[in-house]
Amino acid sequence: MEKYRILFVDEVEADIRRFQRYVNKNDTNKIFELVVKIPKNTLENFLDEIKGEKFDAIITDHKLHEENANISFDGLDLVKAILDERINFPCFILTSFDDEAVIDGEDVNIVYIKGLMDVSAEKNGAHATFLDKIKNQILHYKKRITDSENELLRLIEKAEDLNAKDEARLLELDTFIEQSTDKKSALPGHLKGTKNLDALRKMIKNTDELLKSLKQNDSSHTPKL
Repeated sequence: MEKYRILFVDEVEADIRRFQRYVNKNDTNKIFELVVKIPKNTLENFLDEIKGEKFDAIITDHKLHEENANISFDGLDLVKAILDERINFPCFILTSFDDEAVIDGEDVNIVYIKGLMDVSAEKNGAHATFLDKIKNQILHYKKRITDSENELLRLIEKAEDLNAKDEARLLELDTFIEQSTDKKSALPGHLKGTKNLDALRKMIKNTDELLKSLKQNDSSHTPKL
């Protein structure tokens, strides 16, 4: 069974222990590896701390500086920085006050009320548990990358017959894969523009190395941050 490495970010020890207990109790199949990190000061330092580590999802408290004035960023700042590097990466913001986080945030779908993890809430609700939501987001993210890679391969393999729409789609897929994984761009940057489609067409005639690179894809799709 595939396992998922998730990062939990909070500055309050009691909330950290609460989330650890929640995962330990509800992760019945033991598919989650939980990593906890406590921020200390700046966003840049925290990003440097987690840089190079592989995670499948990030869960962060909203008010990271509520009990530590030395912390100069909050959960929304962290998520925005992650998504700037990894488009559509599974991120979750936990808050006690959903309205405030929603007002501050651009994407209301990543904000969750901490009360959703209460035993009574999960027993009485017919909806998926919070851990289910995390798993589903991870699977959706990985599937989108896989589907994009497969579509890109199909377009590359019919390079001689690409029309303008296909070429635009190829560039779009290549950019998405580059932003979502550790892979470098399959196409040189100077060819990423509609003015260079003739050069692009010539470039992708020789696809052996490109196909080899994509087919050697890490099936886990767990990128480094």
